[in-house]
Formats: sequence, structure tokens, C-alpha cells
Amino acid sequence: MKKPKTPSAEHKTLDKAMQILHAFSHEEPELGIGELSARLGIHKSIVSRLAAGLRAWSLLEQDPRTKLFKVGAGAFRLGAIYSGRQALQKISAPFLNHLVEDTRQTCHVAILDGVSMLVVTSVESPDALRVIMRLGDRRALHATAAGKLMLAFIPGLMDRLLEQGPLPSITAATITSVAKLKAQVAAARTDRLATNEGESNIGAGAVAAPILGPDGTFVAAISAVFPLSTLSPTQRRAIGVRVQKAASEISSAMSS
Repeated sequence: MKKPKTPSAEHKTLDKAMQILHAFSHEEPELGIGELSARLGIHKSIVSRLAAGLRAWSLLEQDPRTKLFKVGAGAFRLGAIYSGRQALQKISAPFLNHLVEDTRQTCHVAILDGVSMLVVTSVESPDALRVIMRLGDRRALHATAAGKLMLAFIPGLMDRLLEQGPLPSITAATITSVAKLKAQVAAARTDRLATNEGESNIGAGAVAAPILGPDGTFVAAISAVFPLSTLSPTQRRAIGVRVQKAASEISSAMSS
């Protein structure tokens, strides 16, 4: 009779990591190292090490203030591959389609992924001259309209970004001055609107508005992106008004 195989060290480590991920729930979306250790019966040092690894892969995120962990954007990406029924995508889809019909510009919804913005749903403009944003595209926070909103509405995110080092120049228009970026972020928080003028891609602009949860916390950003050469400042402002309306409608739909 064959003896049952003893689980390998790698298997045991993976099992513990999965236990950590599955400890989170809608009822308990945030947990600390000590609580995870006590609940799972895994030593705190092991939980801390595994949580750091899961965070590196964006499967967990850590609140810089409370130090509590929550499920991260990496888990969202994997879930989105499995199913197109994710709540944010499902709820925002009709509003996104209508916004594209109304503005004739490519529009997308993005969430925070580490210290980058991640496109989780996108609808292309029907016009031949358009900017393309694909599902899964990742962009720098300081060089995008959506990213500036994330910096405006997510506590501690600006500090996390600046800890990465100097702001990189992606195009000649990219903001690399911390003072200038902070001024734009402050304006975005007040106006609930942010812009990008060729800062991430040469010749491409964008305007974005925040999608907020019932308690006013940031959920995602909805953006319209367009070739800068095709729109006047007046037309861009008009698109901004429509984007804000779509963001408000999605926020209300997610709260109902």
C-alpha cells in the first residue's frame, strides 16, 4: 500500500497564503496581522511575511494609517478574467456606453492598483481618430486624469507615490514638480474633476471624475480620452460636464 504523499514546503506555503486571502469577507474586509494569526493559527511572523508577498503581487493592499490589510486590485484582475459580472463593470457599462455615444470619445473606468491606475473597463470611440485605452492598461498616477483623482481622494496615496522617488517624465508635458502636482490634486479634490493634457501620451488628453461609494469614499474614476488636436478648450469643458454626470449616476447606481 502506497503511503500518502507528504505536502511539500511549497504546497504548505501556498496553502497558508490562500488561507490568508480567504479570511477576508464582505463582513470583514479589513484585517490585521495579529487577527489573521490568531484566527488561522499561523505564527505572526509567517503571516507578516506571506502578507508582504501577497501585497507585492497586489493581491492584498495595506492601509498606511491603520496598517490593516484588504483584498487588492490584483485579485480584481484575476476575478475579471474569470467573470465579466464584476459589480463595478456591470453597473458602469450602460453609463459608459451612453457617455461614448454622447461625447464620441473613448471612455474608461479605472481603479487603483498599487501606485498605478488600472483600466478595468473601456469603450472605444466610434470615430476613426481616437485614443485607445485597453482593458488591463496601467498608467502612472501623476500623469493621468484618473490618477490625479486617486491622489486627491485616497488618503496617504500621495505619500506612497512620492516614496517611490522623483516623478518620472513620460512626455515633455508630464508634471514632475511635486508642488505643481499637489496643486492640481487639490483642485481635483475641490472640483471633483481632473485633466491630463498630453502628460501620459503625446497628443492625448483626458478628463476624469470620481465614482464614490455611499460613504463618500473613492471607488474608481471614469474618464474620457481624446486627441488634443481635435477639441477646443470649450469642447473639453463640455465633455468634463458629461463625465461628471456619468460619475454621479454610477455612484448613485452603486449605492442603490
